[in-house]
Amino acid sequence: MGGQKLFNRRVRRYISAAIAAGVTSFVAMNALYKAAAQTCNLQDAMNWQLALNDSTAEQSPEYVSEVTETFLDTCPERPEFFEASRIAGIAAADMGNAQTAAQHFQNAGPMMDRLSNFYAVSSFLAAGDAKSAWRQRDRYIEAWRARLERHPHVSVNALPTTDGMIYQLYFGELDKNTGMQAAWVAVPFGPGWPATLTFSRDRMRLAFRKARTGRDEPDMRYVDLYRCFARRTLGQITTKLTRNEFDVAAQASLTAYLANPDRGVGPSKDRVEVCFSPARLLPGVPKGAS
Repeated sequence: MGGQKLFNRRVRRYISAAIAAGVTSFVAMNALYKAAAQTCNLQDAMNWQLALNDSTAEQSPEYVSEVTETFLDTCPERPEFFEASRIAGIAAADMGNAQTAAQHFQNAGPMMDRLSNFYAVSSFLAAGDAKSAWRQRDRYIEAWRARLERHPHVSVNALPTTDGMIYQLYFGELDKNTGMQAAWVAVPFGPGWPATLTFSRDRMRLAFRKARTGRDEPDMRYVDLYRCFARRTLGQITTKLTRNEFDVAAQASLTAYLANPDRGVGPSKDRVEVCFSPARLLPGVPKGAS
């Protein structure tokens, strides 16, 4: 990366100067190395963050990329380097620069938020680095599963199949935005995006249905299949099914998906495409849960 190269050149200049001056001890050389690293301070980091929140500037991907790349080039040893690399990766992806985005995500280290991880996987795929893409997917899936398992309002069961893992998620409280009650998430063992079946009481769709039919159907649930670049409503359930009955149907559908999962980079060849509805592909803790 440009920042690392700049830092290396700076260190080489310090070392060359030290040798020319006859400084050869390890302690002296180490002190010079640290001096080379400390060219930025907290004020530089604050200036970068202020630029990202400047209300007078159009916060376009180009602007975000420019100010963040400048910070990365100037301050490769600051602790904010990893967060800046994440932000620069998203900006580069939004600009369609897959190779640059992938390079930044390689430098970003562990990322906990869902959207950044989807951006990273998409960028690696668009850059032709499938190995890094699916490794990134696996790291985030593990972190996602662990967070859900720790939450008292979420039940998680893992069902291994021949081609991947199916996670059964049951939520003790409905999501106040989506009405999600349960989800089944399929993750391939090999290359491929997750796919998810949800069982939800979507308030908006129920309101539209009531306006159209004049009937309130509180027991209705929608069954939706979410794939990376597609979404399909499979049906509407008005009778109450047992958990076991729906588990069987969901597992059969997702087992078929795992045999031939989506592996593509999206319909556009001109930009990095992130999956539709990442929050539906990998549901988090319901918003209504305490």
